[in-house]
Amino acid sequence: MAEDGSNREFSPNEKRIVHFTGFAHAATHYVELIYPTLAVGMVAQMPGVASIEEALSWSFGAYLLFGLGALPAGIAADRWGGRRVILVGLVVAGVSACLAAGTEPGWTLALALCGIGTGASLYHPAGTGLLSRAVASRGRALGINGVYGNVGIALSPLITSLLVESLGWRETFAVTGGVILLATLVFSRVKIVEPGRAERPDPDETATAQPRDSRAIVAFVLLCIAATLGGFAYRGNTVAQPALFAQDISFMGYGFAASTAMLLGTVGQYVGGRIADRMDLRVAYLAYHVASLPALVLIASTTQWPLLVASSIYAFFALGMQPIENSLFAVLTPERWRSTAYGLKFVLTFGVGSSAVWMVRSVAESQGWHAVYGVLTWVVVALIGSVVGLCFATRGRETRNA
Repeated sequence: MAEDGSNREFSPNEKRIVHFTGFAHAATHYVELIYPTLAVGMVAQMPGVASIEEALSWSFGAYLLFGLGALPAGIAADRWGGRRVILVGLVVAGVSACLAAGTEPGWTLALALCGIGTGASLYHPAGTGLLSRAVASRGRALGINGVYGNVGIALSPLITSLLVESLGWRETFAVTGGVILLATLVFSRVKIVEPGRAERPDPDETATAQPRDSRAIVAFVLLCIAATLGGFAYRGNTVAQPALFAQDISFMGYGFAASTAMLLGTVGQYVGGRIADRMDLRVAYLAYHVASLPALVLIASTTQWPLLVASSIYAFFALGMQPIENSLFAVLTPERWRSTAYGLKFVLTFGVGSSAVWMVRSVAESQGWHAVYGVLTWVVVALIGSVVGLCFATRGRETRNA
């Protein structure tokens, strides 16, 4: 059944949902990730204002709120619908980016970044919940959504570095916010129908209606632990990567290098989405994380072309696993709480994961940028251990997309 679902054509409404949420996903990650690259240019343009490590630490509040806002966003999406929550989030992020253009480096800039993080936090539980409920080919839809998101991730360092170098850091914030607001206005005119629970019965609903046994609870907890560790690794990589590339890649600009590395993650997202509709989700999830580990080890010990290649391979697997992970959350939770469950997930991945900002600052200042990736290697080792535990906890249970 999973294989048939993966080949099914989207209905017109499903197509509109896929592309609307895709735009929102791309915009969310784009605005979320402009600051690590912008900070490198800002510090270069304003010598003495701060070290790059200090400037990056100003983003902690933003990334914390990017995670903490997810749970109330998920609850709101389950009550009022994902489309409304997504649009509100984009407007808040766009306005906050415009406000950031008028701030000074330090606490006022950090406050504006918090606004960006708060607005961006609304997308993931609302958008992922909407897709998982409204589109029959769940894995493929999540994979395409991931491609959109990864395009935002990949383009953000390149475009941000070009804008900072040609216009300045304030103007970069202003242009980014203005474009997001304009595009949001256009996409707000897209008409979509969010199916009610009765219109899209969830095959897992009857299973989850019964009291859950201890193994099911343990499985969900282990999945949450894995997602949290993955979020820590994601944030650590995205914060440290532009500075590492500025230091150790000389054959192209650091922004272009960071975009190039992230670009392969786009392919990984699409492949991960197709795999999610064809394979046992536990097996696919474990395989993606195991495959990412050697690349992470190489990032910690190489420079120049080998560093870029290793970073690209890591992005393929570390970002490509997301449709699989999101499918696992859908399989292990009832539909009526789907957006809320995703809200919890993103509180853990992005909220707890935001603590990686302080790890990056501490380790980079004391041991250098490569040492940051040594720490992230052990984080992924622990992640793999939790996924192995998840496989044991769910043995005998069907974990495939319906």
